[in-house]
Amino acid sequence: MKRWLKRFAVLPVVTLVSTVFLVMQAYGSDRVYLDITDPSFRKLPIAVPGFRVDGGGSGVAEDLLSTTKKDLQISGIFQVLDSRAFFADPQKLGVTAAEIDFGQFKQGGAEYLIRGSYSTDGQNIHMELRFFDVVGRKMLLGKAYDGKLQDRKLMIHRFVDEILKLITGEGGVFSTKIAFVNKEGKVSRIYMVDFDGSNPTLLTPREELAMSPSWSPDGRFIAYVGFRGNKTALCVLDVGSRIVRDFFLGGTISNVRFNPQRDLIAVSVARSDSGPEIVGVDPQGNIVGRLVSGGWNIKTSPSWSPDGRKIAYVSNETGNPQIYVYDVSTGSKRRITFSGDYNTSPSWSPKGDWIAYSGLSGGHHHIFIVNPETSSTMQLTNGNYNNEAPTWSPDGRMIAFQSSRSGRNAIWVMLRNGADARLLTEMPGDQILPSWSPRFQ
Repeated sequence: MKRWLKRFAVLPVVTLVSTVFLVMQAYGSDRVYLDITDPSFRKLPIAVPGFRVDGGGSGVAEDLLSTTKKDLQISGIFQVLDSRAFFADPQKLGVTAAEIDFGQFKQGGAEYLIRGSYSTDGQNIHMELRFFDVVGRKMLLGKAYDGKLQDRKLMIHRFVDEILKLITGEGGVFSTKIAFVNKEGKVSRIYMVDFDGSNPTLLTPREELAMSPSWSPDGRFIAYVGFRGNKTALCVLDVGSRIVRDFFLGGTISNVRFNPQRDLIAVSVARSDSGPEIVGVDPQGNIVGRLVSGGWNIKTSPSWSPDGRKIAYVSNETGNPQIYVYDVSTGSKRRITFSGDYNTSPSWSPKGDWIAYSGLSGGHHHIFIVNPETSSTMQLTNGNYNNEAPTWSPDGRMIAFQSSRSGRNAIWVMLRNGADARLLTEMPGDQILPSWSPRFQ
């Protein structure tokens, strides 16, 4: 991404000071991590009493509590218990292991506990958060944060990220964002929201028609297809400065995807002299190679493997749209979907073990995942509505997709096994074509 960075401003960095005051190792070298997508996984019951106010105003206490609960529920790992089963007054409840009566929480069904306290001074906040093993009667993780009051939710997100890393071996996605196209009438523009659907932000106010957003690996840019009169352009948006650069490739562009390892964008383009193909475009907007080409059948919707060496794409060379994998280094290709006669929108998982896609089944489009090596397939969604355009979270635990289940197209998120589907976007228009960002530092 270095050459892309030379021409754009950088994304603003949120000022936040985090201080570890105690981190206890919950497990030894034989640590066993949880797999929340395992069919036998049981959600962990956790108690989250209200925050104790140690100074300043109590005006944000409810906001901190609701943010913590929502993050834990979205994680798919925890079952958040009703706080009314525990102490009613958080001010009288201790925050350290020595002060807490773990027996009462255990009696209420909790296996884990989060205790939080904070104080405010003008626009500044000091927050302390502790994660306890109720059964073992010990603290597993504790952190203190100092920062601006406006960054209080970010502090919660980071703490829950740390909890997930502790018990699953990999951090969460609470610092990520999801870009998508919002279609209202004849206008389609690109927005982004936080991982929980909050803070919808319009990124392309000047566009009348924009499609196919794709995040760069460092999260600083979004490539998309823009329409300039009767031409299409590869557009690269600097998310921080909102500067857009256009590149014209001499044909009609339909999809774009950043390579996760190189300064390269895969672009589906149809030109009169070469037919549909997928080409590689460098930071100067030059076509530096034909990645998938030959013949007049469609070749579209590229999705890179995590190592950037293979491309999953859609072709109708056997008559109907199916998913293929092309090895850029060897030039070999193979078909990987054999069930259904209309499979599109491949999205390679961050760990490379699955490719999510949209397949027509029972008269509706649904989300499937296919193993790229064995072609074993699993259907994740059902129902009499359409589910399309899957995109993976950076940790590979969740999939965002567009769905018409609420009567219009909106962005939904579910676990990799199809469980815990939740509505992400609630705004006017139809929200389609999501793209999940990498983690922001």
